[in-house]
Amino acid sequence: MAAPLRFYGPFAAQVVLMLNQIRSFERLPREQQDALQRQQLHTLLCHAQQYSPYWAQRLKRSGFDPARPDISAFHRLPELYRSDLQTSFEAARARWPGLTDDHVIVATTSGSTGAPVRVEKAAPQYSLIYQAIDLLDAEWHRRDPSKTLAWLGVGLKDAEYPGWGEPFESLGQRGKVLKRCLGGVSTTSHLEWLLSHRPDYLKCSPFVAADLAQLALDRGVSLSFHHILSQSERVTPRQRALCQQAFGAKIVDRYSCEESGWIALQCPQQDQLHVLNPSVLVEIVDDQGQPCPPGEVGKVLITSLHSFAMPIIRYDIGDLAAWGPPCDCGMTLPVIARLWGRTRHRVRLPSGEYMPMAFIGDEIGEIEPVREFRVMQYRDGELLLQIKAARPLSDDDRSRVRRIIDRNGLAGLPLFIREVEQIDWGPGWKREEFVRLDLPLTLGTQPPHN
Repeated sequence: MAAPLRFYGPFAAQVVLMLNQIRSFERLPREQQDALQRQQLHTLLCHAQQYSPYWAQRLKRSGFDPARPDISAFHRLPELYRSDLQTSFEAARARWPGLTDDHVIVATTSGSTGAPVRVEKAAPQYSLIYQAIDLLDAEWHRRDPSKTLAWLGVGLKDAEYPGWGEPFESLGQRGKVLKRCLGGVSTTSHLEWLLSHRPDYLKCSPFVAADLAQLALDRGVSLSFHHILSQSERVTPRQRALCQQAFGAKIVDRYSCEESGWIALQCPQQDQLHVLNPSVLVEIVDDQGQPCPPGEVGKVLITSLHSFAMPIIRYDIGDLAAWGPPCDCGMTLPVIARLWGRTRHRVRLPSGEYMPMAFIGDEIGEIEPVREFRVMQYRDGELLLQIKAARPLSDDDRSRVRRIIDRNGLAGLPLFIREVEQIDWGPGWKREEFVRLDLPLTLGTQPPHN
């Protein structure tokens, strides 16, 4: 059916055009998607060779020939690490004639590893792609930007805005945004704030959403959202179940990083993620750099296909993931079945091998009294499990923890369980369920529970 004509300003019109181009990938045969990615990748590599001293050297060593579009040279490139960007910031830039500081965004990572990274982005191109994908995400999940969104986050200033920001305001969609800082305020206070405003959508980390959901259930509070928007942390089945039970809302996950922007969006019908092939090339590889088959956990490498200001090519972002089979939703975009956390979140086995610890949030988090927990592995392999619980753990609870550890391949590691009133998550804004420490385990005078 025909619709009334709509007229947009120049920037909004560009965003809508970009959205349509990105949307055109959704159901393309994978062979066509791969071919389009190779074309864009070749353009990026040629640009990097011409304008970036750092990449010119790397590409020369890989045997890259700009006159011959050959994907093999790309795969011969060594992985790019955070340390490379930190030590080679100036040389890694690819400033072409006419690109000035006024047209560059400098993005800085959160520094959750203690080592922040700076990346330059060409503002006009990056903003168009980022905002077009923001629109795509809202479209996939039938989100209504004319309604109210509450946003809880570290570092936010308490404020109220008459719109969700670009690109929604440019398209005449002006819902209210309520921002509130998480720091220094109790979960009870945040829940009461939400009850007083009753927003349609909630944006926060999945950890915070689950914390609020548990409190709402404990207090018998009635509060509902259309969706809970999440990113920055891995979402566990327990968190999804709690939010569905307490708020009647599903968590809609988005996978991104500061270095490249959007990487994948949650499927409109499933909990898995679809990779945004128009703007990013994702590889999942093993420790030898070989591609992982579906279901096998490996580290994530990203190539930001439009990172012309500072090329991001085969960048190890420090995440673990596994490919999934094609999705039955009808979209042909690649499927990430599961994010497994960070590469530094791998437990060291007695054999010296490392194994992802993602199961702890899926299984230990399902034990009824458990509210928060953290596993720490010490120098000699011992595991110390800190648990904040709604009630003292029973013998059955402790036995269940032990069975979870054992059946996930950790039976050979000593496990100590300690109940605590609070877990010290540190100053960062990301809570890490597993930490490996190069320190001896000191249990103190209070004996731990085994």
